[in-house]
Amino acid sequence: MKRFTVPALALALFAIGATAFAQNAALATTTTKPVIDGVVNPNEYSFSKDYKDLVLYVNRTADSLSVGVVGVTTGWVAFGLGAQKMDGATIFIGFVKSDGTVQFKPQAGRGHTHRDTTADVTATIVKYAMKETGGKTTLEVELKPATYIKAGQTSLDMIYAVGTDDSFVPGHMFRGSIGLTLK
Repeated sequence: MKRFTVPALALALFAIGATAFAQNAALATTTTKPVIDGVVNPNEYSFSKDYKDLVLYVNRTADSLSVGVVGVTTGWVAFGLGAQKMDGATIFIGFVKSDGTVQFKPQAGRGHTHRDTTADVTATIVKYAMKETGGKTTLEVELKPATYIKAGQTSLDMIYAVGTDDSFVPGHMFRGSIGLTLK
């Protein structure tokens, strides 16, 4: 009978976990686009991941990249593309004020903060929508994909975050990152 040492067993379990994660983090190109209306419906996006405080949704067609985030907050929600940390990411952040007014803007991640970005980034936004209901804030954005997914690119790095306030300034209460394998 073959016996496994603790390091060998740990390595085997890590490999199984890494394989399972990689399978769950794939983004295929589809032919259907989500409706960008501030409401995410079941099966509207080809990829989704529930992090409890935030659900991330991503969909890719030949001519669009759509991202939705639903945060358990009455404050701001955000996602970023192009990096797995704020520095270097193109960030899309927004909140809905108590009077229903939507506040949304693209930002450029610099170090541990973000600043207004260029008109080139704004030009990649096809449309966006936000809603706040039932203690959750939803942001959906459709983008022109060529800026964020280049020919031959094999993965899409993303960040996501949730904050408690209706402001672009306060820090996050929850954040994370993911690399999606492009198929």
